[in-house]
Amino acid sequence: MKRLSLLVAVGFAALAASASAQTLRSDLVVVEGDIVRLSDIFDGANSDRPVLRAPAPGRRVAVEIQQLSDIARANNLAWRPQTRFDRVLIERLGRTVEMSDILPALRQALALEGMRASDEIDVGSRALSLALPLDAPGDIDVRQVQYDRMTGRFTVTLIAGGSHPGAQRLTVQGRTLATARLPVLRRAIGTGETIKAADVEMVQVRDDNARRDLIASPEKLIGQVARQRLREREPVRESDVRPVTLVARNASVTILLQSGNLSLSVQGRAVEEGARGDAIRVVNAASNRQLEALVVGPDTVAVQIGPRLAALK
Repeated sequence: MKRLSLLVAVGFAALAASASAQTLRSDLVVVEGDIVRLSDIFDGANSDRPVLRAPAPGRRVAVEIQQLSDIARANNLAWRPQTRFDRVLIERLGRTVEMSDILPALRQALALEGMRASDEIDVGSRALSLALPLDAPGDIDVRQVQYDRMTGRFTVTLIAGGSHPGAQRLTVQGRTLATARLPVLRRAIGTGETIKAADVEMVQVRDDNARRDLIASPEKLIGQVARQRLREREPVRESDVRPVTLVARNASVTILLQSGNLSLSVQGRAVEEGARGDAIRVVNAASNRQLEALVVGPDTVAVQIGPRLAALK
């Protein structure tokens, strides 16, 4: 009977110890400041005692089982690992500063060194970003600028975060590129589709992409027909488009015979297709004579003839 009572007492003691033992609050602890406190890690630990320095803003750090045991032992916590894989990730929140936040200060600094307002800034394919403490200001201060106007190469040193202790220094390297203003398409244009005024807008395009065969005027693009599918937001080459065909090959046409103030019209047939302003061959249906005519409208061509020939017609 005494042995049974002893076993019951030991069992209750074990349960009491288990009930009072601390557990890990979570496998991911998120903090805002630069200090990790005891109560951030252990559930039931009613203490704001600092135990770790937090990682840099926007970063994570792992606290492994041995370090957790050391922290618990140093603070007299009844914590025991559940498995040999127990650990905690500490994540610190931060204010993210992207390249889009840096560019205005970068452009202003380079403009003071002679960069043209229309130039484009190229920093390559690197994703430039950093994270500041949440209470740091979003100020971007330029400290040093090296700029070669001939090559466009630059190196700029900036400080993000103003005078905050967590402010960060950033060095940005790249180059400036001259641009040209060219018409581009607002949407993709299919083969055979006519380009309308609403499809065109003007944008700045890098000079190294502004080849001689690109259409530079919207007037030369509007009303043209796509020879092939044209992509959105890209300049258009002269060879990519053609004028609208007003006269199809073998189509019936009206031939305007003009001589001074005299004008006649006869019916004919087009030997060739043509757009407005094209010179094509047509056949006069009445005389079966082949003429060279100028396309002036849909299924309409004009021929300039001498007075004597006009009288014979």
